[in-house]
Amino acid sequence: MAAPFQVNIVITAGVSYKQEFYLTQPDKAPWDITGCEFYANLSKYPRALDAVVSTAAEPVYERTPFITEVVSGVGGAYALSLAPAVSNTLREGKYVYSVVMKDVNGNYSEVLQGLAFVDIAFGAPTT
Repeated sequence: MAAPFQVNIVITAGVSYKQEFYLTQPDKAPWDITGCEFYANLSKYPRALDAVVSTAAEPVYERTPFITEVVSGVGGAYALSLAPAVSNTLREGKYVYSVVMKDVNGNYSEVLQGLAFVDIAFGAPTT
């Protein structure tokens, strides 16, 4: 697979987030992702450590996982989402995210990465 696509996204804290993405062949035909699995995480920077629980021997990374789903296997469509309770834990600012696909042969490849800009919904309930 080629280098991952770079797409910047905007997430509003405190509300649902869902966005679909499409994998295509060089001729723009959809890539069949039937049977593939996707994994995606969001963090303040690529190797953000959780300083409270990390040790030198066992680093623990501070990441927020996205919910992932294949929307249309033959159409090459997959989606990333966050529930309101999860997006509400995000502080306003700039984050990085990465999406890794596990194909039907068990091979992993990064298919998408980018910046995520988190803003606060003025009308959303605060905690």
